Amino acid sequence: MYYFYMVQIESNSENKSFRILLSPNRSLSWKSTCIFLLFISITCLTIGIGFSLVGAQLILPFAGLEVILVSVCVYLVFRKTSSREVIYLSPNRLKIEKGINKPKHVWEFFRLWSSIIVEKPLHPWYPAYIVVSSKGERIPIGNFLSEEEKLQLVRHLEKIIYSYR
Repeated sequence: MYYFYMVQIESNSENKSFRILLSPNRSLSWKSTCIFLLFISITCLTIGIGFSLVGAQLILPFAGLEVILVSVCVYLVFRKTSSREVIYLSPNRLKIEKGINKPKHVWEFFRLWSSIIVEKPLHPWYPAYIVVSSKGERIPIGNFLSEEEKLQLVRHLEKIIYSYR
C-alpha cells in the first residue's frame, strides 16, 4: 500500500489488481467542523443578544442570518471535500467510481482499450489535467489534486501499467 498526500494505492498480489483512492485535501473532520460552527455561532449570537439588550434589536435577526449563512457555506465546502474518486485496475478491466460517500458515477472499460492522457495547460498558471480515455469517452480524474500529487499519480499509474506488460 502506498500513501502520498491525497492518494492511496492498494495492491492485491493474488489477482494483480490495484485500487487507487483519490480524495481532496480536507483540513477539518466533521467533528472539528461542528465545533468550529458552534464557536462561531455562540460568538455571533452573544454579540447580537448584547446589542439587542442595549436597544439595537435589529442586530439580532442579522446575527441569526449570518450564523445560518456561514453554516450553509461551511457545510457545502465540507461536502465538496468529502468527494472521492476510486480507480480499480486489473489486467483486463479499468473501473472509475466518483461520488460522495457512495459511487454516483461509474465507468467500466477494457484496460487494453483505455489510455491515460496528461493534458498540459496552455499557460503555466493553469493546472494539468489527467484524463482516462476509452472508446471516445473521456473522464477527467484527480482535478482536485495539486500539481505535485498529479505528477506522482501519473508516475504510479505508469508503474502499474508497466507491471501488466
